[in-house]
Amino acid sequence: FFRTLPWRLFGSRAFVSAQRSGKLLRCFPAIRFATSGPPRGPYQEDQDEARAFVLERGYSPQIANGILDALKSPGAGIPPGKFLSTVKEMAGRWEVGEDAGLHSLAKSVEQELSQQEGKRLVRFQVQPPEGEAFGVEGFEGMSLKDIAEYGQGEGADLLKEYIECACSGVMACSTCHVYLDQSSFELAGKAEEAEEDMIELAFEPSDTSRLGCQLRLSPKLEGMTVTIPGGANNMFDHIPFE
Repeated sequence: FFRTLPWRLFGSRAFVSAQRSGKLLRCFPAIRFATSGPPRGPYQEDQDEARAFVLERGYSPQIANGILDALKSPGAGIPPGKFLSTVKEMAGRWEVGEDAGLHSLAKSVEQELSQQEGKRLVRFQVQPPEGEAFGVEGFEGMSLKDIAEYGQGEGADLLKEYIECACSGVMACSTCHVYLDQSSFELAGKAEEAEEDMIELAFEPSDTSRLGCQLRLSPKLEGMTVTIPGGANNMFDHIPFE
């Protein structure tokens, strides 16, 4: 099914499910050659414009190449000359942060590149407010938000149930507030002032509180314990828009 996935479904639940389960990368093997430049051909101008559009959205050249390689894969079903229109549709209403599949594909490419580059897979434990702790893993450099939204495995799926990140990671909601064990909190380094300001508004902050959108994995955090608070304050709902 996923090998014949029409390009119009890139933003659908099926696409997201394929991405999170790891099937997406198997459907588009061209991602594995994401570091190569765009090939020559009669539709090069369309590909160049599509790549430029992706770069304008803030993605790195490597990620942009990987996205184009994935879309050119036979499994994507996109005809030549339609890459620019496809990436524009996948970008959704990017001006207001409403993605329609482009960011999910970019995150899949990013994880594949991390694996190629030899980045370490960091494993840690998450203790929910109730019930037993569960294991989660993600590549170094990923935030807890990244893992919850785009990570692979059962642990990432469970983490998504506890971390909402209503503001999309701009430190305006505190819904991704977590506690770290003391040792890991010290190893993670001091939070920036903006993060500390939002933590003060979070649900029952502690001396080891961090925001999941700002905490990024590193090898020294291997084995850390992340505890989910028993509630969350969504400050994003209380911003006084005028």
